[in-house]
Amino acid sequence: MNFFSKLKVEFFFIHFLIWQSILILIYLFSRKRDNLNPFFSDQVYLGFLALATLLLAIHIGINLTKVKINKNKLNIVIIFSLPILALYISMFLNFDFRSMQSLTLFVILFIPFIVLFNEKKDDKLFITSITIFSSINSIITLLQIFNILPVAQLNERELLIGSIQRPTGLFFNAFVMSYASLIFLAVGLYFYNKINIVNKKIPIILIITSLISLILSGTRTSMWLALLFMLVTVIVKLNSFNKNLNRTIFWILIVIGALAPLILLLVGSLIGNLEFATLNGRTQMWSCVINKSVELFPFGVGLDDAFPPQYCAESGWFSNLRHPENMYLFAYVESGILGVISYIILFIATLRISYKKLLTNNYLPLFITLVFLLSSLIYVPLFHYLPFLPNRPADRGIFNFHIMYFIWLYFLNQDNKLEFNKIRNNRNKTKKKSTINRK
Repeated sequence: MNFFSKLKVEFFFIHFLIWQSILILIYLFSRKRDNLNPFFSDQVYLGFLALATLLLAIHIGINLTKVKINKNKLNIVIIFSLPILALYISMFLNFDFRSMQSLTLFVILFIPFIVLFNEKKDDKLFITSITIFSSINSIITLLQIFNILPVAQLNERELLIGSIQRPTGLFFNAFVMSYASLIFLAVGLYFYNKINIVNKKIPIILIITSLISLILSGTRTSMWLALLFMLVTVIVKLNSFNKNLNRTIFWILIVIGALAPLILLLVGSLIGNLEFATLNGRTQMWSCVINKSVELFPFGVGLDDAFPPQYCAESGWFSNLRHPENMYLFAYVESGILGVISYIILFIATLRISYKKLLTNNYLPLFITLVFLLSSLIYVPLFHYLPFLPNRPADRGIFNFHIMYFIWLYFLNQDNKLEFNKIRNNRNKTKKKSTINRK
């Protein structure tokens, strides 16, 4: 008990990383392959999943008894807790009491409280942990490409190296891995220029390993955003502390970065490209939910009844999909209008925080917020599977993209006053030197 209570926010992150690594490896070694019997069973995986979730819940619970309430940080906690609170309301009103008992939902609800764990942060420990995780992820990705390890989810795509099953790394899905790798890349790019915080070798390793897994994932939207991130990093570096430039960058990234899927829809319809015009068929799922909107208003259907098999299609790929490839529509199915409003509030608030930090030359929160915004339009980054629900295609709990949710919270909560003052002081020193030289 005392051990858990003394741990800082970075140690909770490491705790999470260790369990995610253990669980995905057990999951991979429980998958059946040609001429190979699985080393583990599904029951072993589910047992470890339950244990991991329980220990993380205990870790959060003990720390919550020790925190000092900070009103400014409490705003972040409330904003990030709104979506899951809306889901709890929906589950209660839909008599979905079994889902309400889930430890998985408890952890998701209280993860935002980690911003209250401690005042001082150890960025070096945090970045080093991310780098180790990214390195292991890229190694597993390469092993999956060479068919030494199985992938977590079958998803074949034609890439430059031929037709392959897309690797999943330390995640359950190729899309999830690509967006996670994009966030790792954003962290590496930002801290590459912060040699006063970390050794330069650490962000270099992070950049290289994240690029390996990102490229091999074959996800075009994340690679497009990665290109923009690298370009912006160079521009900001060459034009340090230019507020007008940063304001322009903010809107450019939102329009041509995060809203790229909507632009593709428009372009596809204009040029007659069916793949672009439907985003690989996603519009079929969106139309399905919209057509059922009256049934879902105002509080959705809860978690247990959300997206049963063949909810939107009787056959084909979409017949097995348990979500509509859109976070807002998925929230609408589960928790109705309250769920949609909660995500709108979340993104308005995080974009506002990111904008303020961008004006102090901290572009990392904006990068991570844009990853979540983009992936929420064409995927469900904060999706949750529950082990005890029947007919679920996988039992992922919080151990998928929620580790990125943690990183998002961490950097949104960073205090940039010190960095702002350092930049301003450096500018003043430069001005004084130039003035002296002129005299």
